[in-house]
Amino acid sequence: EAAVGGAVAASAFAYNRGNYLNDAGFRWERFCSAREYANQQAEQYRGDLRTLAGLTVKKNTLWCVTSTLCMALNVALYCAGRLGLHGPSPPAWIMGLWLTNNAASFAFMAVCIFLAIHSSFRAQAASTQLLTRRTRVPVPTLRQLDSARKFASEFEQQDWGDIFRIPYVTNNGAPKTDDANYGPPKEQPSGKGGRSRSAPAGRRRTTCSSWVREEFETDRDGESPKEAVPSDAAPEHFQLWREVQKDFYQHDIYARVSIFYGFVHYVQSLAYYGLGHINIELRAFWVAYGCAFVIAVLQGLLLRFEIIPANPSKKQKLPRCEYLGPLAILPAAIAMSLDFQVAYDRASIAICWVLIFVAYILQLVYSLRMLEVVLPDAAFEGVAERLGGSYLPQGWRKVPSSFYHVFYFVAPPEKLQPGQHDIVREVKSGGAGAYGEVIGTKDKEGHAGLDYEDLEAMPAFSDDKHVEPWKLVSSIVGVLPICWCWLLFGNVIDVAIGEQALVTAPHWSRPPMTRLSKTPHELGTPLGFPWPAAAKPWLPEQMAWHEEKRHAGMFSFNRRLDATDEAPAAAP
Repeated sequence: EAAVGGAVAASAFAYNRGNYLNDAGFRWERFCSAREYANQQAEQYRGDLRTLAGLTVKKNTLWCVTSTLCMALNVALYCAGRLGLHGPSPPAWIMGLWLTNNAASFAFMAVCIFLAIHSSFRAQAASTQLLTRRTRVPVPTLRQLDSARKFASEFEQQDWGDIFRIPYVTNNGAPKTDDANYGPPKEQPSGKGGRSRSAPAGRRRTTCSSWVREEFETDRDGESPKEAVPSDAAPEHFQLWREVQKDFYQHDIYARVSIFYGFVHYVQSLAYYGLGHINIELRAFWVAYGCAFVIAVLQGLLLRFEIIPANPSKKQKLPRCEYLGPLAILPAAIAMSLDFQVAYDRASIAICWVLIFVAYILQLVYSLRMLEVVLPDAAFEGVAERLGGSYLPQGWRKVPSSFYHVFYFVAPPEKLQPGQHDIVREVKSGGAGAYGEVIGTKDKEGHAGLDYEDLEAMPAFSDDKHVEPWKLVSSIVGVLPICWCWLLFGNVIDVAIGEQALVTAPHWSRPPMTRLSKTPHELGTPLGFPWPAAAKPWLPEQMAWHEEKRHAGMFSFNRRLDATDEAPAAAP
């Protein structure tokens, strides 16, 4: 019996030692394979950060370049292309419509550049920080490699029960790594009990072989599991980037809104500029209408493309009033025709003023509507994520919902999609799976290494709450209604006392100041005559510089409503 017992023990020892050596080889391969997959996925995660940052950088770089070019066009209208440079000065009311829109366009483009620069560099800096500090390739340490490697002599350190385990009689010591162990328990059909193929019915061991338990403990040696998180929780780099985006997502979005506001105001200023240029300098009656209406249609199409209310809970106080902006060009075009008609007629002048006020009132309502749509929605939570569309997580507010379809903003996903796995997290914290089965304790899914206290310590706009982007853009939009009210008031004054009654008459060499110029600045004007400018009656050549319905010596007060049809006598 002793000989039989010794032979059985020797056979069991040799059998289990062979299993140990075989498992040791598989253990090393499993360790290296898991780290290789984790390293490849970590490179994918680093590519995710570069892609997310690159989207913001490319968008805002394009907006910066476009805004700079448009600002150059604004300056061109202010300087070399301004009205009155090659001929008489246009009426003040058309300059008010033209220059105010041009100034608004310049302001919006400037704000867009600063917002785009901040969001672009903030995204690039955040990506660089994450790539160099947090989202690193999980290369194993030498200690982890030594722990994964096993020597044949270490079989002697295993439990006696594992060294002399009798096959097919006792528990086989292998863990359950089938799919049923990773998900919720499946109900077995009645009369059919599930068991491991090599384990006899009724004999189930709660723990595995000592070297198997040591292998799974080594997997969790890198990071202890923290609070339980769902298995489909977003990877660590997505969580970090989502928190970083809170610092510049408003800058990104309002840079897009600002460049649209700048461009649409530039288009409208170009329409008013065309009315002045074609009527005054080119003297083309019908062409002025054709050019202005084409640009008005362009402005309407831009507004139709950009402004689409997406928040059904937001009450629109001025629905569709954005189209009053292009519509204001029509009364302005008719008013320019009446203002430059051949025959003097008081009825035409009165109708002209009525149309002028209509154009300004339409501009006022239009600017109020543009202010309404640019204000952020306090209760807007965005729409469901779709391929190619914008996506904002829940809780991201203070964005204008009417421009949601043109944000081109993508936030990282909040959870893994079906079929996706985060092996980087599993390598760091041991993952889930068969750990509880092997160790004999209730499994607890590990965390990806990111403390939620870290996320709460990263509030958006922690240093610049007083310069939130929506406040910057809304401030400029809010100034425009004030400007139109001011210009309406100015037009009322012009009706009462006459246009340009508050400024000095135009002069070739004298600046428009209250003091008179001294000799020799009044000599030889404007064509080089040797006598002072007011010494003799004006010649037709001289009057070519002042022909805005003005004669030499004519008093400018109330000249537009003067009942005298004949021109006054020339000054001596």
